[in-house]
Parts: sequence; structure tokens; C-alpha cells
Amino acid sequence: MGSKPLSLAISTFKGGAGKSTLNVNLAAEFAQQGLRTLLIDCDEQESSTRWYNVSKERGLIPTDGLLVHMRITPDEDFQKTLANAPVADIRVYDVGGYVHQRAVEVYQECDAVLIPIIPEPTAATSAIKVAAILNEIGKRRGTPPIPFAAIWNYVDMIALKYNRSLPEVHAILSTGKIPIVETIIKKSNHFSDVGAGYGSLYSKLATIENNPSLTPSAKKRAAESVLDAIDCVKKINNEFINLLQPEAA
Repeated sequence: MGSKPLSLAISTFKGGAGKSTLNVNLAAEFAQQGLRTLLIDCDEQESSTRWYNVSKERGLIPTDGLLVHMRITPDEDFQKTLANAPVADIRVYDVGGYVHQRAVEVYQECDAVLIPIIPEPTAATSAIKVAAILNEIGKRRGTPPIPFAAIWNYVDMIALKYNRSLPEVHAILSTGKIPIVETIIKKSNHFSDVGAGYGSLYSKLATIENNPSLTPSAKKRAAESVLDAIDCVKKINNEFINLLQPEAA
């Protein structure tokens, strides 16, 4: 991967789209794969910082040093602070939910961006704003745009079928020329549990497997939905790989 870490972000300017939750789960997934992962919190709400600190206090962050965290506050010099960042193979950025200079600074560092979409028209218009910034960065550099795509997040599959906003969301994304990846992140309490400071999906799985009060069949049933959530995060990993392949070519 060279001396420069691979830099990724799941980012949008739409509140409630679940970007921080996806970022922390993605960072935990990379660490589980054995990659030195740095989660960088540039969000004013500090959601990923709280997740990391609370999870660490609960003993749910691996102690092998593969998953580390740093906070860059709005008043800090972004590049100077980043220059002192811990060594990592991958950086996962959590950036604030509105258009501002720090978001631009983060995007300039990114190798690829996924934009989480929920079935609301404002989520689609937000995706267009993110794409416009990424395209503008490419123009200023004289390079192709930073690879990006939209990803459906926090979707209730039954409700999605009857959601009247869906055609409008698709129309806005199509008009804005926003590609949509195939992966759909289904609504799951496991993601919100992780975001609340309960480690990762893997620590949740380990809790189930180490619970002596559960029978083997009960453990299997309890683990299945966690494994489904883990599979969703692995698919996000694969979607980033797909975004980066044209760059590698």
C-alpha cells in the first residue's frame, strides 16, 4: 500500500443517514482483518470518539493496537494534526454532517467515498452536494474525480417496498448522475448497539459465543443475525474495493 495510508470515508450532509455508525463498523472490520486502522473523527458531534472511548472503557476494543482513534477538532490545523497521526494502513474518516471547509479538507485526503442514502429526497440532494465537492477537487487537481457512489443504509426492506418517496429519490440521484452500489444495508439493532459504545459486531458475537447460559442452538440463533450484519459490513468493504479498481487500473 506504500507509505500513504488508504483513506476512506462514508460521508453525507444528511443528518440521520447513519454515516458515523457505518464508519465505526467499517473501521472495526478492517482491524479484524489484521490491518492497522486509524479512525479519524472530524465530526463536531464526536460520535465516533464517544464510541471509541466508551467501548474502550468497557474493554470491547481490541488491545492489539490494530484499531486506534484520533480526534481533529474544528479549531485545529487539519494538515498539521494529520502529520502527527499514528501509523496506519487504512484511515477511516468521520466528517461532519454539513457543508464546510473541514469536509473539503477530508475529501481531499480520501481515495474513495461512499454516500449513505436513506429513502428521503433530502438524502439524495445531499449526495449531489457531496459529489459536486468531489468532482470540483478533481477539476482543481487536473485529475479524475475522487471515486464515489451512493449506498442504501438503514433500510427496512418491507417498508422500502411501499415507500412513496423512493421514485423521487431515484430520480434525484439519476439526475445528479450519482451511481448506486448494489449493497443494501438493512436496518438492524446490532448496528445501533455498536454505535452506542458496545464495541464491534465481533465483540457482540464473542459475547454470544461465550455466554454459558445459552444452549448451542440458542447461540446459533442469536449469532445468525449478528453474522448477517457482519456480512453487510464486509460488503461495504467490497464496494470500496470496486470503487478503487478503476484507480488501480
